[in-house]
Amino acid sequence: MIWLNFRKRLGNFTLNLDCTLTKKVTAFLGESGSGKSTLLNCISGTLSPDEGAIAFGDEVLDDAKTRTHLPPEKRGFGCVFQEGYLFPHLTVAQNIRYGQGGALWKRTARLKTAPTELSKVIDTLEIGTLLKRYPNQLSGGQRQRVAIARALAMEPRLLLMDEPLASLDYGLKNRILPYLHHVKEAFDMPILYVTHAISEAMAIADEAFLLSEGQITASGEPHQLLTAPSALPIAQLTGVENILSLPVAFSDKVSGITALQIGNQRIIIPYAEETRLQSAPTKMSQDMPIAIRAEDIIISLEPNLPISARNILKGTIHEINRVGDKTLLSIHVEGHPLSVKITHDAREQLQLREEMHCYCVIKANAINLLWR
Repeated sequence: MIWLNFRKRLGNFTLNLDCTLTKKVTAFLGESGSGKSTLLNCISGTLSPDEGAIAFGDEVLDDAKTRTHLPPEKRGFGCVFQEGYLFPHLTVAQNIRYGQGGALWKRTARLKTAPTELSKVIDTLEIGTLLKRYPNQLSGGQRQRVAIARALAMEPRLLLMDEPLASLDYGLKNRILPYLHHVKEAFDMPILYVTHAISEAMAIADEAFLLSEGQITASGEPHQLLTAPSALPIAQLTGVENILSLPVAFSDKVSGITALQIGNQRIIIPYAEETRLQSAPTKMSQDMPIAIRAEDIIISLEPNLPISARNILKGTIHEINRVGDKTLLSIHVEGHPLSVKITHDAREQLQLREEMHCYCVIKANAINLLWR
């Protein structure tokens, strides 16, 4: 648990927070200048609050009243930055060992923790073939995976991630997201993830806080933030997307389709090579994460439409919000919230209202598979 109740002033800007982080992965979303970097600097210890306190579990890290300040090297927090910042003169293996040797906080605190199994870190991030290379021989995605490995090698109590995918293009982001899932599942530590991309928060976070001008303007599960009016600037900046992780019902290379199960309904996507198993069964059980942009979902009041779209999912309108020149709908399909963006005119024409049943029409090619 991380307790944040502090105020930090930097020039004309003030970050004012009062929240408790209890989930394994917490995301803070915000535009540039919203206070994300100041937040991370205060938690890491490179900045001290002007008022209030910060605590990690039962340990007080900062307290302005008592002038308590635990220096960064004694906090035991790992950091992954946007650019990775690998040492160019060291190989991948040497960069990772540097992180392992940087666990000064353990020696200072005299903790009896078993050394990190570097093989677990290397296997989780799939960088075994890169160990002898230098950073200039790596792609952008590979450098970020090595940066994450270096942070994990110090066995951090908390992993801070400062927009780790911001410098990557869309394709690379989709290839790195599964590794973040692997890290979340494989290592027993909380993660604080700072980003301006709602899709990244939905893909990895258990809870999210929206920052604007130094204040929290909305909080909850990442999907819930999509219908918050204060989320519109970020949604317009990064594209509103729905991230779902669904079990594979069947996959058939001959017909060229893969079917994902969503409750009692199915989503059809183009055949996914990733569903192949050695035994090549027709019934699958693995989950696959997919992304659907909110504007790629069409709303209909009728289920039997003479159209080519393969997916017509029945749902219930849970929430309607008018934000700017668009209407954002939160539609629950078999317990899964889908965010849908339509025009105000479309809403009025269909006379949409909350608790109303409707159908989400989605083309198979509009569904992007993240597990690449």
